Amino acid sequence: MRKLVFIFLFFIQLTGFSQADSIAYSREYEFREGIFLNVEQFRKNEPVPKSAIISSYPKTQVDFMKQVTDQRYISYKAADGSEQKVETLSLWGYCQNRSLFINFNNELNRVNQIGTLCHFTSIVNTPISYQDPMNTYGINTTDEMRQFVFDTQSNKVLDFNVKNMELLLQNDPGLYTEFMKLKKRKKADAIFIFLRRYNENHPLYLPVK
Repeated sequence: MRKLVFIFLFFIQLTGFSQADSIAYSREYEFREGIFLNVEQFRKNEPVPKSAIISSYPKTQVDFMKQVTDQRYISYKAADGSEQKVETLSLWGYCQNRSLFINFNNELNRVNQIGTLCHFTSIVNTPISYQDPMNTYGINTTDEMRQFVFDTQSNKVLDFNVKNMELLLQNDPGLYTEFMKLKKRKKADAIFIFLRRYNENHPLYLPVK
């Protein structure tokens, strides 16, 4: 019995520690400037800091991170003092001037809505089939700006559309039921509103600064 009580108290202390060391994301939250090598660094807000990046560009420039991530490779000093080199397109993302950028489709795209569900746009190369007057078929490509959502719970990037919002909202029975009652056209108009409401109900918790 005493053992069970001890375990129970241990988990209470563990939960309290977790809550004390984390905070729900808000617009006032500041991500540290630097490059996120992986999603765990993003979750912990522990990027390779701007100060550790090795570059000929002046770190005082406002767009320093943009200039660095425009290069194919980025060099930086690791915590043990060794010099490391990473391919830019292997990054999870980076932070510059409190703005968050995520790597998707070989582009670093600004995240417009940060939360448990993160919203961003990205240019996607889309194939288009055609038929010329000689009845010859072919395929052209065009650049198309599309919307996406990054689910921080599954680490998956999904097209931001009605079908995927229906799947994501299943984690919130109340919102899901309300959304499913809408007609198809109204669903399409309301998906961004429901994304925000989902984030309000299910905050993204990040480390205290």
